[in-house]
Amino acid sequence: MILELGTMNFNYQMRFSKTGRARFIAHLDTLSLLVRAIRRAGYQLALTEGMRPKPILSLAMPLGVGIEGEDEICDFSLRQRVPLGEFSRMLGRQLPEGIDLKSIGPCHDRSKSASRVARVSYRVQFSSPVGWGKALEKFNSEKKLTVMRKRPKGDKNVDVKRYVDKVGVGKEGCLEFDMAVTSGGTARPEEVIGLLEEFAGRPAGRYKVIRTAIILDQEKPLPPPRPGHGKRLRR
Repeated sequence: MILELGTMNFNYQMRFSKTGRARFIAHLDTLSLLVRAIRRAGYQLALTEGMRPKPILSLAMPLGVGIEGEDEICDFSLRQRVPLGEFSRMLGRQLPEGIDLKSIGPCHDRSKSASRVARVSYRVQFSSPVGWGKALEKFNSEKKLTVMRKRPKGDKNVDVKRYVDKVGVGKEGCLEFDMAVTSGGTARPEEVIGLLEEFAGRPAGRYKVIRTAIILDQEKPLPPPRPGHGKRLRR
């Protein structure tokens, strides 16, 4: 009898930035261009099982159109083990302007990054100086700040303070804040800015949002085996 062994996949994780005009590339288009880049570089992506196999490649968290990302995370699986130096050089040549490969390495985590995002960090740059003093004091002192989020399936009330505890001012007057990501959802950068504009009593003018980091939860170790489980080998 011949046993047919399953195909082994090799899991990798890349970090990349998405800046300039590339920030206007939508999420699904970003996935497609990464798939094409890997294939043009000469490597074979592993596929899902089932009637309609798809490349095993995912991003940790979608990036809104118009928002730059300085440290985005992509998990993917290949059909073969690859030399990382050569792979990085070949892949980097296939990426479009504005998508820059930062690092790549093997991924030993059992779960994808998309299921382990704990929080994200943002920086907001303004075209002209904005004095946020009292607006920041009010935002940071409030326990609850609810906004109405308009959605095609129905509007929804969102407590922004549940996800963003504090907003600070960084270099050159940029706003900086961390935003929690939970199973119940998260806030949006424009909701934070909208509240600050409301508290300041005037619009902020033109600004650019940059996602500076994606922070992942560490995987929990496997629980130890319970007593009595497992079989002893007879001598």
